[in-house]
Order: sequence, then structure tokens, then C-alpha cells
Amino acid sequence: MRPWQDHEHDEQTRDRASCSLEAAKAEVPSGERSTDCSELPNANDAPGNRARAKAEPADFETPATRALCEKIAELSGGVALLGFSRGKDSVAAWLYLLRFFDRIIPFHCSSVPHLGFVDRSLNYYETFFGTKIHRFMDGAVLGDVYDLIWQPPTAEAELDRLRLFEFSRHALAARLMDAHGVPDAWIAWGINASDSIDRQIYVKKYQGRVAANRSFYPTFDWKRADIMRVLDAAGVKLAGDYLIANRTLAGVPTYRHAARMRDVYPEDWDRVLCMFPMLEAELARQEFRRERFDLLESDAPSKSVG
Repeated sequence: MRPWQDHEHDEQTRDRASCSLEAAKAEVPSGERSTDCSELPNANDAPGNRARAKAEPADFETPATRALCEKIAELSGGVALLGFSRGKDSVAAWLYLLRFFDRIIPFHCSSVPHLGFVDRSLNYYETFFGTKIHRFMDGAVLGDVYDLIWQPPTAEAELDRLRLFEFSRHALAARLMDAHGVPDAWIAWGINASDSIDRQIYVKKYQGRVAANRSFYPTFDWKRADIMRVLDAAGVKLAGDYLIANRTLAGVPTYRHAARMRDVYPEDWDRVLCMFPMLEAELARQEFRRERFDLLESDAPSKSVG
């Protein structure tokens, strides 16, 4: 299978997402807050979910995001692709796009193929929105594997024989446009100015759209509270990634996700090690740093108050 082709769905992974909104609101991964999506009465009511998203009062939106989406819908003929990360901003963007676009074509790029908690969340969102999510490998991650990131040095010759190559998400989007016959579509991304300083600078510089690659950010200037209000109103759950970190997995797994994945999702951790066998060295390095830091703190002279 070519890396840019859709992964086949695994029917056995359709046991849905496992993290509640409360865990994400607190930005604290907590297994105690985990629930099963079968508890949500509207989980399998895709038409009703879409209708509710459109009917919900739009007092959370800003004039800039409304004007942006109205303009892009006009330019694209009412069709948008959605680079879907499974994160809370991405889900909120999808809900908001339903107000303006007649057709939304979502796609997701995986760091490691078929991690259980990733597939469960994708299956859940496909059911919730009643829309297929195209699934691909992340081309940048394949480039990292080729560059021996978390690979044993002895694997260089073998990786060379695999002829891995890096490709962009915009290249994938172009293929989807061709496949669906929507050459005028724009690509929506769930990027929010509140995520980081870098994103704040980027999205404000372009005011939510980049014409050069036909990208736009439908919730670019929303506050975090607005994002959570939209998710709460829709009754949608967040991905199981929030049980192990405060954001969804993207790119090469880092300590942020790996440290807890080993305990919370041990089967998925084994799959990650198949692709990045030296990642355990990062865990060992961080554990050494923590032990060293604790030792330095214990040896430091206490400050007296006088």
C-alpha cells in the first residue's frame, strides 16, 4: 500500500472515543474522567448532530470568522476539505463549517498506522458526523523515519531500501480534490490563535486565510472558552489522546505522549516501538533528568526566612 492511500477501516476498533470534555477543560489527563461514548444518546444520530450544530445560536462566533467562512464558501462553491487532527479545535472547526458549507471532506494524517486510540476516535467522529474521514500516513513522519529519528543506527541500509519519501499534507489535499472532482475547494485547518505564540502570530498575520495554498482557519480568533462551549452544546466527545496528554498525537511521538501511553495504552505503545524502536531511550533520558533534578533540589540549601 502506498503511504498516501487511505488505510482500510478496522471494524473491531469501533468502540469509540474514551475521553470526556471535562478532562480537556482541565488540561489534565485523567483516567477517572474517561467515559464510553455509548453513554451519549446522540452518538449515532449523525443527521441530528449536524442539524443541532447548524441551529445552535452563533453567539460564540466573531465577525471575522463569519465573514471568512462566508467568503470561502462563496469562492469554493460550498465545498471544503478539512485537515482533521482529532483535537478540540479541529472538532469545533468541523461543527462551525457545517453552517456554511454544503460538503465537507475530512482527512487525517497518522503518525503511526492504526493506533487503537486513534482509530477509535476516528470511527467515533465518522459516526457522529456521518461522514467518511480519509486516512493517510503523515508524510513528514515518514521523512523523520528515513532520517533515522529514533531508529537504530544499523537500520540505515534497510530504510534506504524502503525508498521512503516525504510529502506534504497539501499534496494529499490536492489528490483528494482530484479524486472528488472539487478543484475549487479550500482546505480548513483547526488552528487557533490561543494555541501558542507561534500560531497567534501566524493566523493573525494572514487574518485566517492563506490564498497561496487555499488554506483557511475557521475558528482562528476564538477564545478557548468559545471552543469548549461549541463542543459542550454539540454533545461531542474528545479523543482518547486527552487521557495521556493535553493535545492529540501529531508527528513523531514525544515524551509528552510516550510517557503515559506506555501505561494507559500498552498495546499501542508496542506498535509505536515497532516504528520507533529507540523511543524508549527518550523515556530513559527524561527519567534520568528527573532523578538528577530531584537530587539537585534535595541537596540545595534551604532558604531561611529571617
